[in-house]
Amino acid sequence: MKWRYLLVSFGLILIIAISVVFYLSSPFSSDSSLKAFVINQGESVVDISNRLGKNRFIKSPLIFVFWSALTGQKNNIKAGKFEIASSWDVKTIISKLTSGGSTDYWFKIIPGQRLEEFTKDNLVPATSGKEGYLFPDSYLIPEYFTPEEIVVMISKNFDQKIKSLNIKSQDLSEIVTLASLLEREAKTKIDKQKVAGVIINRLKIGMPLQVDAAVQYGRDTITKPTKYWLPLSKTDLQINSPFNTYQNRGLPPSPICNPGLDSLSAAVNPALSENLFYISGRDGTMHFATTLAEHNTNIAKYLK
Repeated sequence: MKWRYLLVSFGLILIIAISVVFYLSSPFSSDSSLKAFVINQGESVVDISNRLGKNRFIKSPLIFVFWSALTGQKNNIKAGKFEIASSWDVKTIISKLTSGGSTDYWFKIIPGQRLEEFTKDNLVPATSGKEGYLFPDSYLIPEYFTPEEIVVMISKNFDQKIKSLNIKSQDLSEIVTLASLLEREAKTKIDKQKVAGVIINRLKIGMPLQVDAAVQYGRDTITKPTKYWLPLSKTDLQINSPFNTYQNRGLPPSPICNPGLDSLSAAVNPALSENLFYISGRDGTMHFATTLAEHNTNIAKYLK
């Protein structure tokens, strides 16, 4: 009798569990209207399932993860834009998300890239004069967008970031140019703020900025290399360019790359100090100095 009772109990539990799984796998609602759902590159199945639940496409994110793993589709979900409905069950949604979205495509700008590093031939005319003002990010571009519409989309993102930092329009050019130097010269936000302080101190006393990245930009603008941002040679320091910050005082005439949010923020909020020098050492950290003697000591200690 005991075994029969256990078998009956197990059977009931199994029936209830299966019923719950099938209920949670059923459509969220009867709404058959198609709605857009975008999956970002690199997004995990857990994040995708949570957003599907939040947007009322599925009843249970956990069940979505369960079915995607059970059917072997967990790693086959693709990035892109999809049209799905709340009237679809979980397995139908998984099938749609693994079959590929629309022919919209992702366009990515990496912080510190100059225009030539990410613009395709059809984008070149539309991006003219936009160096520094195309915000680094991943953009899902509709297949029908013209180059001009693509640039407008990216520029709107830039405008939103500038607004969040409360940058005044009259200061924008200098801030973006300074931020572009910081993007190429330092890695962390703290170091970028410190470098910003050094550059501002040099500007105040009329001292040449001597920013290698600016010279690299000037050199590569002239030579059009197959690879940008290669280290400078002694000859490079003599090039005739307004971006040669060893020969010309003040900021470069325009940005040298497209800076990210940390660099823009650092340009707005520099770290105040009396430092006039900095180096990026072989130990992977930046070292700052107030005097030339201290700077030379850092060079001897961290670069040789």
